[in-house]
Amino acid sequence: MLTTLNLRGLANGVKPGINRDEVYALPVKVPALPEQRRIVAILDEAFEAIATARANTEKNLLSASEIFDQQHDAIFAYHAGGPPSIRLGDLATFRNGANFTKRSKGRSVQIIGVKDFQNHFWVPLDHLETVTLDGDLSPVDAISEGDILTVRSNGNPELIGRCMVVGSLAAPVAHSGFTIRIRIDRAKAAPTYVCHCLRSRAVRRKLIDAGKNKMSIKSLNQGMLAEIAVPLPPLATQYEAVARIEALGAMTHSLGEAAARKLAALDELKKSLLHQAFSGKL
Repeated sequence: MLTTLNLRGLANGVKPGINRDEVYALPVKVPALPEQRRIVAILDEAFEAIATARANTEKNLLSASEIFDQQHDAIFAYHAGGPPSIRLGDLATFRNGANFTKRSKGRSVQIIGVKDFQNHFWVPLDHLETVTLDGDLSPVDAISEGDILTVRSNGNPELIGRCMVVGSLAAPVAHSGFTIRIRIDRAKAAPTYVCHCLRSRAVRRKLIDAGKNKMSIKSLNQGMLAEIAVPLPPLATQYEAVARIEALGAMTHSLGEAAARKLAALDELKKSLLHQAFSGKL
């Protein structure tokens, strides 16, 4: 049985700006002490089970992510009898992006900047910012389908060297001066394969460490990129490796979505139990 009490005897004070008398007048239904203890015991047991389920779900999600990273890294790890490695500088040409200011007067064009990278593998072409350049966009500065872009300079060293691939373009697009374009010789390598190689943990760490300096802005340059070693099997094998990575990535993504749904369901269950407890239905 619930007893209705007045808040005046329960409140320790209210925040300025709230009418204290109105708050005190609100009815609060309070069950007898034995009933309160019974409800608390039920909630404690349920919340402990929910916390355990949440911890296991998060652990499984981390394990799936770690398996993906391990398999991904293994494809590009050097091992005896594996494919020979080649300098990225012997596979590609590099170009820094365009610089512009708010005072620039020239062509308006969509541009890919550092904020567009996040953890994308493909450039999010549908959400690019439009800027005004100084003059026109030179053909040598325009990006093309299959180009790889990497973060050249940023205050956060963990962003240095992040890479993504350009997909099909409907209009000319530039890239900012804080990025570097990597244009692969497609007779030697598949851009998607090289991009995956640059996203492997070993290469990412090299790029981050190479970009660190004592200044507040961290920076990577074309010379550093050129020295990155890329394992280079035949093109057919490269495409097979990309297909394996994409299949594993899709499976990891599905597991992540399932885990997110389970975590949301656990949160809803906790809210439902609290609602039942304080409405006398538990």
